[in-house]
Amino acid sequence: MKLLRHSMVNAIFIGTMSAVYSFLFIITSNHIEFLRLLSNTNTLQSDFWNSWSYFIRVGNMKYVGYVIIVLALIIILFILFKPTKKYDEYQISILSKSIIVAGLISILMLPIIVILLLSDPSYAIETIFLFAVFQWLGVLVTDLIYVIKY
Repeated sequence: MKLLRHSMVNAIFIGTMSAVYSFLFIITSNHIEFLRLLSNTNTLQSDFWNSWSYFIRVGNMKYVGYVIIVLALIIILFILFKPTKKYDEYQISILSKSIIVAGLISILMLPIIVILLLSDPSYAIETIFLFAVFQWLGVLVTDLIYVIKY
């Protein structure tokens, strides 16, 4: 955890993972092969899942990718231009706990996603994308609050 003492490690991690997520969301938006894998809209009795599937189908995930890029750039700019360059023990503790919680949530969601895929593959892609959006946007917002506060 001594590596977390340097604020640039946080910037590199956020920048790299945000690039991966935004690339995934922007590239799959309106990609013909990806759209064929999606469930047909209005096949469930749930307005939420039908709306989410429609949101993905019309290519709006690229906007989620753009939001991720903007949030990551704001975080990186705060890290670069903030006077504190090295974090103290308290700040490292908070940052490492945030990373551990985000990792644990991801690890705990994997079996649920696998069970979902095995039991009923309908709306599996939509569920995985919903989890990815909430998980990474949650990490970015938490990190943004952390960077602004400390």
